[in-house]
Amino acid sequence: MLVFLLAMSAITQGYSQRKNQLQVLSISEDDDYLNFRGEGTDRAYSSGFVLELFYTKKVKARFIGSLLIPLNDEADNLYGWGITQHIYTPVEIRKTAIQYGDRPYSGVAYISHSLISSDKEKKQRLSSSLSLGTIGKYSFAEEIQTGYHGLVHYQKPKGWDNQIATDVILNYFVNYERLLFLPDSRLEIIGNVQANTGTLYNNLGMGIQFRCGLFNDYFSNYEHPTYSNHNGGQHRKFQFFFFMRTSGVAVMDNATLQGGFFTNLSSPYTIKKDSVSRFYMEYEYGLVFANKHLGISASEKMRTPEFKGSFSQQVGNITLYIGL
Repeated sequence: MLVFLLAMSAITQGYSQRKNQLQVLSISEDDDYLNFRGEGTDRAYSSGFVLELFYTKKVKARFIGSLLIPLNDEADNLYGWGITQHIYTPVEIRKTAIQYGDRPYSGVAYISHSLISSDKEKKQRLSSSLSLGTIGKYSFAEEIQTGYHGLVHYQKPKGWDNQIATDVILNYFVNYERLLFLPDSRLEIIGNVQANTGTLYNNLGMGIQFRCGLFNDYFSNYEHPTYSNHNGGQHRKFQFFFFMRTSGVAVMDNATLQGGFFTNLSSPYTIKKDSVSRFYMEYEYGLVFANKHLGISASEKMRTPEFKGSFSQQVGNITLYIGL
């Protein structure tokens, strides 16, 4: 966690120059013990952490930013840098032996550069991101999980020697969203199409999102649940709304199950390709509360089984938004 914070501090300093204008800092945590029903399991997708910094540019994107896709010449563009870590384990973390038929131990960590390109007039948004990192021991998933379990005096995970072998993560993500239905300013339905390609995930999905309550325009770059002085006072300072999202995802491969792109044969244990579910559903619902420069959301996520013999999993999420 300290490494993550130091890295983001360096990014913040670099992007607080005159050429860029900081907008929002987002800190997000997934954990299966955060689910609303209190049915913690500590299995499969055990936890996830994301730290993101968003900003607007006053100059044309260069280098890695040129690989991201603006929606059109009139779009409002919000850029971001983020750090992500995900931790996956089998059901019985007390066991040291490989648990065949269950999820392999795996950890991923990567840095992402993103662009959210929004057209408020046509009610559409195009998000793209490029991620670079690692899967395997250098994600430090073992150290993070073991350290946290020791801190809260919970059972020690003993099977990390069997984790998926170290490999490189290089992935590209695209998500297109468009307003489908707006019967009232307090109710909207948005559709989306998304794609992931690279060494971590290769999949294609479609979904729909429902929002109800008091909220800012989704297709404004200040939609993030914070109020910014930079928007000229045209946006709501107080927001409180309920949301639901659902999507279906067609899967080609998943390195957290099947091993890395280059070293999958070196992993002690992986899920065979014939056992991987080629389609799964995702659901999420939650509440968002925001006032001026601060916002918080709490949600529940569910995913149907990702491989044969597995189970659906629910995790909770808490996200804090800080306007800069």
